[in-house]
Amino acid sequence: MQSPLHPKLKRIKKMKKLILLALIGFLINPAFAQLNITGTATMNVAPEETIVSYSISSTHDNYEEAIGTMTSRIDALTRALSRIGFKKEEIKTANFNIRQSRKYKQGELRGHEYTASQQLEIQFDYSTKRLLEVLNSTAADDASPAVSITFGMSDAQEKEVKTQLLKLAVADAKAKAELLAQETGYKITGIREINYGSSSPQVPRQSANVGMMKTFAESDMSNFEAKDLTVSDQVYISYQIGNE
Repeated sequence: MQSPLHPKLKRIKKMKKLILLALIGFLINPAFAQLNITGTATMNVAPEETIVSYSISSTHDNYEEAIGTMTSRIDALTRALSRIGFKKEEIKTANFNIRQSRKYKQGELRGHEYTASQQLEIQFDYSTKRLLEVLNSTAADDASPAVSITFGMSDAQEKEVKTQLLKLAVADAKAKAELLAQETGYKITGIREINYGSSSPQVPRQSANVGMMKTFAESDMSNFEAKDLTVSDQVYISYQIGNE
């Protein structure tokens, strides 16, 4: 009478059988073969949107004077923007702040001073002419803001660019897969998986900080042009391949 196999030996024998069946199944059914491809796309686009951010701050020994001076300069800047066509609701205010700090002289405390600050922001369709008009009209000494300029894409442009990038990325993945399959003696028979969204395109913005407005107004910016924005995207596709 044949002695029974040890339980551990039974498990090993069963595992070997399953592995053998899996290998046979792979050889018989080449549909298990696949290509994992990353399709990429890059575009350079001209910006369609301009955002100009103004920063005004005022420092005084007196709390009321600090706020009063800042408010007066904010009002002057708002009036200047209104004169060139910006509506009240188009002039956004943000980041109002008042802080107190100590004043020292030769290491001894001499009192306190107050710094009041606030930011204004406007947004408009990009054009060099309009940008120069805005900056030259807001360079008055009674406002004297610091300024930063950001160039980006409009909502409609951003939507169109993302669509085009995705089409190009898919086409790039397909071209790579077809080339690899052809060179290795396979053909594409289908798609097993598509992954997208974990690295969706980040919409770039181009910034320029030109310091105080008066300095900008005195410089020659007539030939100023914003640089193109570089946008990229990618998609991951797993292609099913089979023998030709």
